[in-house]
Amino acid sequence: MKIIKFYAAENALKVRPDTIDDLFTLQRIIFVDDLVKSESLRKFKSSDSDKGEMKEVRITVKVEKTEFDKTAARLRIMGKIMDGHPLEYVKLGSYHTLNIAPEEVLEIRKSEWHDYVVDVVKNAVSDTKKARLGIIVVDDDQAMPAYLLGYGVEFRPEIHSKLSKRMSQKDFVEQQKKYYQEILDVANGMKVDTVIIAGPGFAKDDIKKFGEESGFIKKMQKKLIFESVSNAERTGVYELIRSEKVATLLQKERIRLEFQLMERFLEGLGIGKSKTGTAEVDEAITNYEAEKVLVNDSVLSDKKVQHVLANAEKKKVKIEVFNSVDEMGQQLHAFNDIACIA
Repeated sequence: MKIIKFYAAENALKVRPDTIDDLFTLQRIIFVDDLVKSESLRKFKSSDSDKGEMKEVRITVKVEKTEFDKTAARLRIMGKIMDGHPLEYVKLGSYHTLNIAPEEVLEIRKSEWHDYVVDVVKNAVSDTKKARLGIIVVDDDQAMPAYLLGYGVEFRPEIHSKLSKRMSQKDFVEQQKKYYQEILDVANGMKVDTVIIAGPGFAKDDIKKFGEESGFIKKMQKKLIFESVSNAERTGVYELIRSEKVATLLQKERIRLEFQLMERFLEGLGIGKSKTGTAEVDEAITNYEAEKVLVNDSVLSDKKVQHVLANAEKKKVKIEVFNSVDEMGQQLHAFNDIACIA
């Protein structure tokens, strides 16, 4: 996610979503009655008998509903047209759907931008820049390191084995060890918690065996995972990124903080230090008995929830927004989607 500009006088934020995850984030923070402006296509008819043609327009809608379509990679924002340009191609007061895809700019105008909503956007911007996973695809000839970032893949210089069939057996084995050690050194130096080493043949397995026998892997402050891909080229990196293994790893990484917070909440529940539901949480905040509020993104637009969160902001209570589709978000749903811990 990229923040392009914030228009303070209008309470309007112009942003560009870079990934499908960013579209989901936008759905979490776009509420009913917000005004959203973006480029769109609309059929224009010059007369009743005219079949009409599609025109590019800039439309502002007053939001009534949003839908996130992961399969189509689209965020649909539905509502009445409040403004448009060119005005002759739009009909004010009629309904329109903005279909927002990654890399398409939109402007969101609210009556007020609460801190917890701004934090959701800032976290999305931070995630875009943060390295989420280290990847090294390998074969007997070369290794290609890469970082998986929030906005895409950042490739690093290739590592070449420098192996040759003309080498003596002794020199070949020594150079192979140097190649494996260089790969493990690069993995150890990557600024992530987890690195996946993947390849099409036995090289990845030999690297693992070499690292275990030398004791280097045991000393590493990284979690190493060894997987199979069809090649050690860029396409091999993208193949790995699309795999179920990587999807599962990223899912676990995202919910780590939520898991820790939920553990604290459940511990406090047994001794009366944790509260659930809007009424109890609001009372705890008012009585200065709440350190953090946990809330699912799916209820951020609820008026009662907004009242509680406004009270939390006033009392300087930290608000943690959970992803409602993750495991911890589903667990929080069982406690009325909002809770607090002392």
